[in-house]
Amino acid sequence: MGMPNVRRWPGWAALAIVFTAGCSSGNSSSGSAGNGGGAGTTGSAGTTGAAGRGGSTGSAGTNGAAGRGGGNGTAGTTGAGGTNGSAGRGGTTGSAGTTGAAGTGGATPSSGCNAASWPTASPQSIDVTDTRGNTMSRQFYFTLPASYDPSHAYPVVFAWHYAGGQASQIAGTGFSGNYYGIRPNFPNAIYVAPQGLTGPATDAGAGQTGWPNTNGQDIAFARAMVTWFEGNFCVDQARLMSTGFSYGAIMSHTIACQMSDVFRAVGVMSGASFGGSCNTHEIAAWITHGDADPMVSFSSGESARDRIVTLNHCGSTTHAVDPSPCVQYDGCDTGYPVVWCPVAGEGHNIPSFAASALATFFQQF
Repeated sequence: MGMPNVRRWPGWAALAIVFTAGCSSGNSSSGSAGNGGGAGTTGSAGTTGAAGRGGSTGSAGTNGAAGRGGGNGTAGTTGAGGTNGSAGRGGTTGSAGTTGAAGTGGATPSSGCNAASWPTASPQSIDVTDTRGNTMSRQFYFTLPASYDPSHAYPVVFAWHYAGGQASQIAGTGFSGNYYGIRPNFPNAIYVAPQGLTGPATDAGAGQTGWPNTNGQDIAFARAMVTWFEGNFCVDQARLMSTGFSYGAIMSHTIACQMSDVFRAVGVMSGASFGGSCNTHEIAAWITHGDADPMVSFSSGESARDRIVTLNHCGSTTHAVDPSPCVQYDGCDTGYPVVWCPVAGEGHNIPSFAASALATFFQQF
């Protein structure tokens, strides 16, 4: 099998990290079953002499109608047929099954839906308070769909930059621009490019912008942005996605650890886990890593992957999926797939297939 093309990542060679594993959506309700047809009443016994004529058969109850609304609403079950009337006067007709109730489901719209106006300036700044009570101003860029409709609930894709990167690069048109190339393949979504802080000397990638999450500052930033977007725009709260490369992939693993009850899926490119306390809610994941990565070791990428495989109760076997060389784990919890795309002989790079594959992965939710 030939090697896929990759997009080379310019810049930081300082983040030679060896990580280890450690860290720790509303569905639609089903349409209810149609009520069964009632049994025909019992004919009374014939008088002495000739036998009473046979009771007629109660007709079958009609089908309960399919649950309307969310894609997961199931059809109402068939109403049971009326039973035969006994000999004597005719049995009455069995009544029809009632209509299945409508399914609820579909999008989970936020409070910003149907707003008469909304922010348009990008970048924006918001105040964020970390776990020690320190408050600072944090900045992010965003891009709305070309024909944003405040009555339509949109998914949101957060794209975190690599070490030393800038949010303006992710939201721009150069390397890793257009939100890692995902937006042109998945245009009907809101996109966010957060700006990382310069790490202290004790952190990996010291002196460069990134996501060390000191005192929970970056998870607090993520939560504050979710609140801001849900309040200002029409957001599908059940379809929040996170992606990133390198340090941005590490941040997406942190999201998968600490905010899997908020985010629906992550797309991880050459990432690892910082460790910490993770919650136990499942999260869908698409993960790629080069097995010759000199900066974020392949084994640390495998360990972070294995945490999500276990979290989603996947089995140990896989089957091939597009694009090659990707595989998907078997037996994962319904709605929480894990796709793994190891790239043989490749270093610390973004595979050329990543943008379209991630767009396809995110759009299934």
